[in-house]
Amino acid sequence: MRIRRTETAIRPCADTSGVEIELQYLYKSADAMMVPAELAGFALAESLSFEIVDSFWDTHDLELRRGGCSLRIRRQSNLPHPLLTWKGPSEWREDGARQREEVEVPIDHVPADAAEIVETLHRYRLWELVAPPVGRGDELELELEKIGELRNRRSSHLYVQGLHRLELAWDRITYPVGEPEARLEVEAKRQRAARFLGDVHAELLKLYGKKLVPAPHGKAKEMCRRLYPEIFP
Repeated sequence: MRIRRTETAIRPCADTSGVEIELQYLYKSADAMMVPAELAGFALAESLSFEIVDSFWDTHDLELRRGGCSLRIRRQSNLPHPLLTWKGPSEWREDGARQREEVEVPIDHVPADAAEIVETLHRYRLWELVAPPVGRGDELELELEKIGELRNRRSSHLYVQGLHRLELAWDRITYPVGEPEARLEVEAKRQRAARFLGDVHAELLKLYGKKLVPAPHGKAKEMCRRLYPEIFP
């Protein structure tokens, strides 16, 4: 389970989603990815399918990633603008959840090089988040580069129960190297819905059994482990 806390004060163009909590699994089966009509008392209300391309930026030595952070540009086929996303270091909670800062803003185009992405970070006041984890300032501006790209075919399914909302997503991920991967994620759209995730977890295990395995880490770290085994063995 992962908690994502958004800093809305520096998200001038993004919606204010507050605290988000997420379950992540690997799907270890060649069987079709089934979508339940109901999930822990929630009814299926809406389904969407779209393509995602995530480009990750870091220094040559992956200082951001080694600090537990990530800097990402997302192109999503059902959205009109790319999304610039910053994720800070994660913290494990006593209940086994993972908590991290995340800031996401829509931008008008995909930056072509380090100079453009740095200018964009300054424009949206995100540079103050990127520089501290590596303990460096202006010199870091010259060292950012694209370190890898993920492609994902996602089917997203919204479940409702009164005012509560959960999103279940099947991800079919293609990494730059190695075998593709299938993941299942369930996200509470509001903090109050998080109390249902324990029931969701139990029901998913009943539905899929040994086909589901808790994900040991996120997609960005998996990409880095495949591309840079000397840094992430």
